[in-house]
Amino acid sequence: MGLPAPRPAGTALVTGASSGVGGEVARTLAARGHNVVLLARRTGRLNELAAELRGAHGVRAAVVTCDLSEREDRAAALAEVERLGLEVDVLANCAGVGMSGPFHAHPGEDAVRMVATNFEAVVDLSSALVPAMVQRRSGAVLFISSLAGVGPVPGFAAYAATKAAVTSFAEALHAELRPFGVAVTVVCPGPIDTEFSAVADLGRLMRRTPARLTASARECAESGVQGLADGRRVIIPKTAVRALGIVGAHVPHRLGLQIWRRVFAA
Repeated sequence: MGLPAPRPAGTALVTGASSGVGGEVARTLAARGHNVVLLARRTGRLNELAAELRGAHGVRAAVVTCDLSEREDRAAALAEVERLGLEVDVLANCAGVGMSGPFHAHPGEDAVRMVATNFEAVVDLSSALVPAMVQRRSGAVLFISSLAGVGPVPGFAAYAATKAAVTSFAEALHAELRPFGVAVTVVCPGPIDTEFSAVADLGRLMRRTPARLTASARECAESGVQGLADGRRVIIPKTAVRALGIVGAHVPHRLGLQIWRRVFAA
């Protein structure tokens, strides 16, 4: 069990590949010789990355434009991968959107779209692609989650809930699929220096965050892919963040809730 070897008919499907961790996961896998299918909403960025990976590594890099929050888009994307004649050996669930601030201050449809992108799409793609990996007795699934999923987070309520679901789902699949030779790893970083922070309106919080807690997109990507190769279940980049994860998992919720409220109110 581990990361399957690259093969001409195989590919790695990477969601959220237009930027951030998704783009770095695609680069890391291509550097190891894997063909890639780059999936995200921003076609122009995907085409630029595809050209970069073809030139740098000589791999096949396909572009599929998809809004993961839409079920019809997900179905069309999977149909396009099948049309290309590729078998997905590696599924990298990297796409994600965030939402910070009081839950009641956001339009309900924004929260629902976030849940669809962050978790529903993960379950949908996994259910479509994992059975073939089980049949082949070979495959790998990477999940990009967050340390925010370790417990309830006021000021980040819906996002943290989606990441708790992703982490739980990934860890359960790790146990279920291990006997079939399919590797499953979930990466649970703390703050990451990517566009995500600006989109989720976390600029002020990021400026106050010590550098030792902040991971780069490349660190997350490389540690996650290596985690698959090593058969690891959970990867938490940065030693200080791992310590916070241990504490966060054992602090009573009544105390953790107070701490998080102060962090996001400051």
